[in-house]
Amino acid sequence: MDQNSIIKSYKRVSSFYDMTFGQVFRPGQKTLIKKMDCADTDSVLEIGIGTGSSFQYYPKNTNVVGIDISPDMLDLAKKKIRKDKAINKHILLMNGEQLSFADNTFDKVVGMYVVSVTQNPKKLIEEMKRVCKNDGDIYIVNHFSSESDNTFVKLFEKGLMPISKLLGWKPYFPFSEFNDYANLDVLEMTKVNIFDYWDIIHATNNK
Repeated sequence: MDQNSIIKSYKRVSSFYDMTFGQVFRPGQKTLIKKMDCADTDSVLEIGIGTGSSFQYYPKNTNVVGIDISPDMLDLAKKKIRKDKAINKHILLMNGEQLSFADNTFDKVVGMYVVSVTQNPKKLIEEMKRVCKNDGDIYIVNHFSSESDNTFVKLFEKGLMPISKLLGWKPYFPFSEFNDYANLDVLEMTKVNIFDYWDIIHATNNK
């Protein structure tokens, strides 16, 4: 999948995203941000902020920067920030694989539902590590295919792969493949959302 395909995909769904996909993903957002236990002094980067629906779950005084490559999604996020007068929440049009932030900038870096969407997941993780402070926290929410998945799920996900460009995400994404290059110091993995289909990963950033 190339970046233009991803942008076009989100342009198609932006107008109804919050009422459809957003409803499915919301429990994962709430659960993860609760696990993050953000302090007022924390500086947080969320990659793939989309429509900004997760902003409401962060503490009011925590400074959060959200980035995304979709201008259509960010337009909706901007409206939420204005409506809620969220002065500590900010958005930027930026590719998570090419972050413009300096090394060791953020206390916590989070990517929700973005690893299987990005063009180069390895580069994304490298950038997350780079901008996160040493011993800071990295959080990921994503679906990872597993050997323990039943045969139907595996066949269904693999069957969708030929249209992954149209979908804008990779349906079949084995955790073993991801873990080979991510090299994260994982502290905890838990299941979340409907049917426990998605995984929450909490890792410490030991560079």
